[in-house]
Amino acid sequence: MVFAVAAGYGTTEVVVTECVRVGRSWKALLTAPGHVGRNGYAEAGAKREGDGKSPTGSYSLTQAFGEGDPGTRLPYRRLRASGDCWGSTVGDRRYNRYYRGACLPADEDLSQIMLDGPYRQAVVIDYNRPPDSPVVQGNGSAIFMHIGAGQTAGCVSMARPVLESVMRTLRPHDRIMMGTSQALFRR
Repeated sequence: MVFAVAAGYGTTEVVVTECVRVGRSWKALLTAPGHVGRNGYAEAGAKREGDGKSPTGSYSLTQAFGEGDPGTRLPYRRLRASGDCWGSTVGDRRYNRYYRGACLPADEDLSQIMLDGPYRQAVVIDYNRPPDSPVVQGNGSAIFMHIGAGQTAGCVSMARPVLESVMRTLRPHDRIMMGTSQALFRR
């Protein structure tokens, strides 16, 4: 289980905490700084394509990608120098899915972003996609945990050593809980 928790909706800074189950309890393995969308978190159910916000909620982590497997147990896709894309074009049948080919202008060019640094390692957050939900056009796409030291377009970024440590302990269908402390831990 990974947590990415912000103090409030307007901030891009989060605390990333990874926990593992030990018997019937949970143990924190690491805590590190991270960042989310340039406009902070969207309230639950309010995330939209291009809003610069990260979604609030609990999502499966089922696959990873990048320049080479750091030792994760998640299915891992090694990206090529060109032609790896993630659909972000509203109305396209490939919306919020990986595909290989010529990226459309609004789509994520995974290959180029890998070469630039952030996607040298990444984990897919299953927001607005199976197995957590069907894809809804326009509700947001390409939400990942990836390498970075600043705000994102809606993903969760963290230092490479932190991300790779998290990747090595993740198992298929582990989850990430994303949002403000108030939204995630209401009493």
